[in-house]
Amino acid sequence: MSREKIAITDLRPGMYVVRPDISWIKAPLLYMEEGFISSEEEIAEIYRQGYREVYHDPSRMKSPAGENEPEELPAESTEASTTQQPTVPLNEEMGQAQSIYADSFDLVKNFMESSSIGTADIAASQPYVESIIGSLDRNADALLSLAQLKTSDEYTYTHCVNVTIFAVAYAHFLNLPEDALHLVGLAALFHDYGKSAIPSEVLNAPRQLTPEELTLMRSHVLLGYERLKKLPGIAPEILQGAVQHHERHDGTGYPHKLSGKRIGVFGRIISISDNYDALVAKRVYKPSLAPTKALAIMYKMRGQAWASGWVERFIKMMGVYPVGSTVLLSTGEYGVVHAANMTFPTQPKVLVITDAHGRPVADTHGIDLYKCPDVSITRPLTHAEDKDIDVEAFLSLPCNA
Repeated sequence: MSREKIAITDLRPGMYVVRPDISWIKAPLLYMEEGFISSEEEIAEIYRQGYREVYHDPSRMKSPAGENEPEELPAESTEASTTQQPTVPLNEEMGQAQSIYADSFDLVKNFMESSSIGTADIAASQPYVESIIGSLDRNADALLSLAQLKTSDEYTYTHCVNVTIFAVAYAHFLNLPEDALHLVGLAALFHDYGKSAIPSEVLNAPRQLTPEELTLMRSHVLLGYERLKKLPGIAPEILQGAVQHHERHDGTGYPHKLSGKRIGVFGRIISISDNYDALVAKRVYKPSLAPTKALAIMYKMRGQAWASGWVERFIKMMGVYPVGSTVLLSTGEYGVVHAANMTFPTQPKVLVITDAHGRPVADTHGIDLYKCPDVSITRPLTHAEDKDIDVEAFLSLPCNA
C-alpha cells in the first residue's frame, strides 16, 4: 500500500485516507480516520475539527478529483455570515481601517524589498492579519472600499494588501473557521512573494510584455513557493496560496495546469481575489475598471477561470454596487455607495454628493434606495465623471439614510 502525506486543504472527494501507525498524542493535527472521502462538506468538517494533515493512498482513488464533478463550496452554516451586521458605522471605522491599511502596506514593502536576504517573517506578519480580520468584523465595508481605491501607488505592495483584504473577507463570507481566516490572510499577504526576484523593468513595464518577459514574470509563482518552503514551520495552506493563485478551473493556468478540484480552497480564494484586484487596479498600461464592470467580467469567466459557484458567491459578497462605487442616480445626482443591500443588491444606501447638474452640494445626504422606489441607479460613473471625487472623504462622512 502506498501513502502520501498532504494538507487537509489538498484533500478531495474520492481520496482514500490511510491511518498511519502514529500515536494521536504525537500528531494531534493529523486526521487518522481511515476510509474514502465522500464530499467537500466532509473535508470542510474535518478542517473545522482542527485537523491540518492527512495520509492518503493515491492508488485507491475511487474517482478522479476531476473537473467534471459538480463544484461544491465549503459547507455553510445556517447562520450565514452574509447576515452579519456591522458593529461600528462605516464612517467611524474608516479612520482605523486607513491606519491598518497603511501599516500593512509598510509591512509588505519591507518584506518584499528585503526578501533577497530571506527576511520574510510569517510570525511577525500575524498581528497585521489579525488587525485586518478585526476591522472586517467591525465593518467589512471600510477595508473593502479602501482596497478598491488604493490601486495605483506602488502596485506590487498595494496589490498584496488588497488581495489579503478581499481573500479574508471572502473566506469569512464562506464561513471558514477562525483559524482558517488567519491562514488565508497570511497566504494572501505572501502570495506574490516571488515577484521580489523579478527585475523591476519587467515587473513595472508600461507596455505589453514580450514572450520572454512573460515567461520570466510567470516564474514568480515557483520562485515564491521555493522561498517560502524554506521557512521553518511554514503552513501548507500558505504554500498552496503561493503556488496555485494562477491556476484556472479549465486547466489553462500555470505553473502546473491544475483543473477543477485539483485546485485547493486557498488557491481558489486567492485566485479570485487576485484577479478582482488586477481588474480594478489602475496601471501605467491600463485604466482602472469600475467595480461593477470588473465583477461583470469575472461573471463571464465563470466555468473557465473559476468554478461558477465560487465566482457567484464572491460577487454576492461584494454586491452589484460595492461600497465606494460612484454612481449616477435617476435624479441626475451623483452618489457614493455607502452600504450594500444583500437582499436587493441594486438598491444600496447612497450618499448624494451633487445636485442634478453634477455640482457639489454643501450638505450631503443619504438615501436608501430600497425605501425610495422612485429613485434608482442609472449606471456607474465614468472615469471622467468621478476622477475628482474624493471617495475616501465621503465614506468618512455619516450616511443617515
